[in-house]
Amino acid sequence: MDLVLFAVLPTVLVGISLWRIPAAIHAGRPARSLCLTVGSLGLSLFLTNQAIGGPIHHLVPNLPVLLRHLLTLVSATYLLDYLDAVHGRGGRDRLRPGLPLLTASAGAMATIFFFLLPRAATPRADDVIIQHLGDVRVDLYMAITYAYLGVSMMSGTRTFWRNRRSVPRGLARAGTMLLAAGCATGALYTGWRLIIMAAAHFGEPENAVTNVTGDALALVTLLLIAVGLIVAPLRTLVRYCRDQRNLWRMHPLWADIAEQFPHLLLGEKPRSRWRELFTLGDRSIDVAHAAFTIRDGFLSITPWAAPDAPRPTTAGTDALSEALWVRAALTRKTGGDGHQNVDLVLHEQQLRGPTAEIRWAAQVASHYTKASS
Repeated sequence: MDLVLFAVLPTVLVGISLWRIPAAIHAGRPARSLCLTVGSLGLSLFLTNQAIGGPIHHLVPNLPVLLRHLLTLVSATYLLDYLDAVHGRGGRDRLRPGLPLLTASAGAMATIFFFLLPRAATPRADDVIIQHLGDVRVDLYMAITYAYLGVSMMSGTRTFWRNRRSVPRGLARAGTMLLAAGCATGALYTGWRLIIMAAAHFGEPENAVTNVTGDALALVTLLLIAVGLIVAPLRTLVRYCRDQRNLWRMHPLWADIAEQFPHLLLGEKPRSRWRELFTLGDRSIDVAHAAFTIRDGFLSITPWAAPDAPRPTTAGTDALSEALWVRAALTRKTGGDGHQNVDLVLHEQQLRGPTAEIRWAAQVASHYTKASS
């Protein structure tokens, strides 16, 4: 479990955050807040990993503890900022942790950490908290952390739950429900830790039961929030990969049609197949343009088809036949053969929606590429 929680999961979170940087820069506040939420949570989990936090701890004793807590507060703040940007909360719900409170809390925690905490070289960075729990300085430091998190988690729980029905069904709503559950568990965790701190202050140390309970609540909170956060970018990543695959399949046929009929391009400039593959950003418009360019190309190439060749208006059920037909017609046009005076029966052409048109164009293009190789 430690491998998943402190190595695999933070790697995924930080990777998604890096991949979403262009969207965070250009797509506005919701994308920026989500990118910062995912990235800061991933980095905080990385610092819990001894392989990463250990060397930092040996350079500056206990520093991973402060960095981990600050990154957690940053993640909670921008999670609420994401909620505010998406759902447009106002009125009384505006009373929530924000950048001014984050700055004040982070400043207070850093001051206490560097000037008051009894820091010393110990095997583990978090020994400064575990060994000195009950010390008023440690209690003050942790009280700021847990109070901030508690308010954030309660606010997140209320807002996610309240807005769950406004999110489309499917993965998006499932992610919202996971985030609501994760925030609720996080609120329970912060309440539990505050109780443990109060008990330690009055001479009741932690025991195995309280440790296991706290660790279980923290683990469940992290997993629920992390998976809930991943759902939205993951849907975008899946759609991006699907569009890139379709563009890769359609490119040879699209390029040949664009070369013969450049007027069909909707303002685009022809690009190489590999450059298309490594283009970032939303490709949904590009893949739709490519599919409709191919469809219009079938109509434009019809006059160069052999007289006995099946027309695309009647070959709509067989992708291989249509690929062979358009390949033969393009060969005749590029070879200088004269075009035939044929009548297009447009009403016989299959009418497809955008999704079906993209799927059909990709199928024909795949057969076209194989026939041309």
